[in-house]
Amino acid sequence: MPTLELEARVDNLLATAQAETADIDLFAPILEREECTICMTPLPILTRDTRFMYCCGKLICCGCSTLKQMITDKNKKKGVKHEMKCAFCCQPNPKNEIKALKRLMKKNSPVAYTHMAERYKKGDGVLQSDTKSLEMLVCAAELGYIGAYSVIGHYFRKSDMDATDDSLDSLSFKSIELMEVAAKKGDILAHIKLAEFHEISGNTRECIQHTVVAANAGYKPAMDVLMDKYKQKLIPKEDLTRTLRQFQASYDEMKSKDRDDFREFSRLVKTGTSPRDAMRKIGII
Repeated sequence: MPTLELEARVDNLLATAQAETADIDLFAPILEREECTICMTPLPILTRDTRFMYCCGKLICCGCSTLKQMITDKNKKKGVKHEMKCAFCCQPNPKNEIKALKRLMKKNSPVAYTHMAERYKKGDGVLQSDTKSLEMLVCAAELGYIGAYSVIGHYFRKSDMDATDDSLDSLSFKSIELMEVAAKKGDILAHIKLAEFHEISGNTRECIQHTVVAANAGYKPAMDVLMDKYKQKLIPKEDLTRTLRQFQASYDEMKSKDRDDFREFSRLVKTGTSPRDAMRKIGII
């Protein structure tokens, strides 16, 4: 359970954010996207396609953070394993990630706070604590990280803060308010969660509106949902066509050869190809 002081911080955070976003339409298109530090291309929507660099605290896309940095040290004997180095600061990944996170937190890195929150939630390298996890997320939100708002919302569910209950129908009014703030601030994943919530609640109109925002931003699963809604005759053809055009433009904006190479590399490794052979097949080495 959160302390009274922590709950007060959340309430103040929410009130401030609601005041800041009062004039923003909940379903307004997301015009600005965070870019990869290296290639300056909008970051992939899913976090699995990005990498947080513990050395410098930068968020880098899978294409820039992985394949380009699997390099061989020429001063060592032939056959040495490829070493991962940061594409931004050229340093290897810190051996002690907890210490690295604490160092970055002292520099007010909001993303470092979110990663530490995940560590506390899972008890990964630190003593498991939902309260400390929530505190880290509040710090991240206070430092301007919009993605933290919707995650904080999951700590205020109807089921008495039951951290094991992730069902969308367990969301409280405060949970929804926090997710709506995140959505107004441009968090695509918040729109996706709200769309799922309204789908379960039977609010088809709101579900479609949130899904359209996510699709317009280039999220393919959202576009797939809208195609199904169209087949159910819940969306006019002209609306679907307009959204499809915007989706394609946003989707293409996120594409890059390096990201495609990374996905092909991952596919080959999953099918049993050694990393070195996979890199040869896609022309990295």
